Amino acid sequence: MTPEQLRASILQYAMEGKLVKQDPNDEPASDTVKTKSMEESRTEPYKIPVNWKWIRLGSGVRFINGRAYKKSELLTDSNLTPVLRVGNLFTNSSWYYSDLKLDKDKYIDNGDLIYAWSASFGPRIWNGGHVIYHYHIWKTVIKEGIDKKFLYYFLSDPHNVLGETKLHGSTMKHVTKTNMEKLPFPLPPLEEQKRIVAKIEKLMPLVDEYAESYNRLQKIDNEFEDKLKQSVLQYAMEGKLVKQNPSDEPASELIKKIENEKAELIKEGKIKKSKKLPAITDDEKPFDIPNSWEWIRLGDYAEKITDEVASGSFAAIRDNVRKYKTENYAIMVKTADFANHFSKNLTYTDEHGYNFLNNSNLFGGELILSNIGSIGKCFIVPKLNRPMTLAPNSIMTKLIDPKLNKFLYYFIKSPIGNFELLQIASGTTMKKFNKTNLKGILIPIPPLNEQKRIVFEIEKIVNSIDKLSK
Repeated sequence: MTPEQLRASILQYAMEGKLVKQDPNDEPASDTVKTKSMEESRTEPYKIPVNWKWIRLGSGVRFINGRAYKKSELLTDSNLTPVLRVGNLFTNSSWYYSDLKLDKDKYIDNGDLIYAWSASFGPRIWNGGHVIYHYHIWKTVIKEGIDKKFLYYFLSDPHNVLGETKLHGSTMKHVTKTNMEKLPFPLPPLEEQKRIVAKIEKLMPLVDEYAESYNRLQKIDNEFEDKLKQSVLQYAMEGKLVKQNPSDEPASELIKKIENEKAELIKEGKIKKSKKLPAITDDEKPFDIPNSWEWIRLGDYAEKITDEVASGSFAAIRDNVRKYKTENYAIMVKTADFANHFSKNLTYTDEHGYNFLNNSNLFGGELILSNIGSIGKCFIVPKLNRPMTLAPNSIMTKLIDPKLNKFLYYFIKSPIGNFELLQIASGTTMKKFNKTNLKGILIPIPPLNEQKRIVFEIEKIVNSIDKLSK
């Protein structure tokens, strides 16, 4: 049960006469409040004790509207009388002031019970001093025999008010005074009202304590799934998730093949020869890996790493980029597009923009990383049925062997992968890294067959975690 449900249950029990025992010595409600009962033809909302009675709320409580103000009447001089608006009761800390002299019933003072009836709803026992109040707030005048705090707790339960009263308005919902006055109000003897209030006020601090524990558990529960996945990924990157198979071709042979393929692509003029990356020292290696694995720098693993758009060329085609127009030539792929499955807020370019950004064109299978703000956010580009090109604040990595994509993807999402990216990121307000630094990060490489087993095991475990969390 959530804290909100527990509070609602306490208030419901209170209004049904189930929170405290009835005392036969109490003077019945019918004798303490001289009001008209509800018409007998009206079905009672629920059964109440015999010494209680149902009344219409308006027969025991008068609701007085505040005043609507012209803009010229709302001043900023804090020496004047504050004007209480609905927002001040909930989220707005800025105040207006007034020099108007109004009738007595247009002011509220400490101890007055008020009710916000438009946009935001709810009662408040005011303790903010002498103020003028706005039209969207009611001040209550309560007949003898009705305890103010009992009424407050009745109005605090939205089921009693919004559940019974129709909300009006298309742009700003509100409760009408007529409907409020017609509300069925369960009236106990006055002494019992006071005992109910005392019991509620004894229980509510306990509910607050429960809420703290509940929220802590919710936080732990919400984080548990992510932490469990992170542990799985870290184990995978350390070579602890699946057993090594001595018959697997070691990673050193895989690296030789990648080097040979890269050399062939350079020879054929398909890619440019890149600057040799520094050798990996033992001090750089963050942990030990199995003997059949190797440490490698991402730049040695990749055919292409580019952030061409992010480096400034996007501005050159800004006039060729449009939003929400599917008839354009190419989608400018943003990392956010993968999260929403290319269903909204898409950005497109025309043929000129697509050709201008030909170094960032995507064909499927590339790994896209967000390189600013959301460090570690990454996606593998699916097979495409239309041209696409990279958008700003993203880096595209295309590996020599696309079969290695999945392992690299899970590395980037792992704690060690995230650590590597944060190590190369700079900036105080928003971290960012560039393609040059990305080429130098360390990656632990298992044999190709073991990579496949690791990916299979990761996805099996992650799917199980997701099912358990539903």
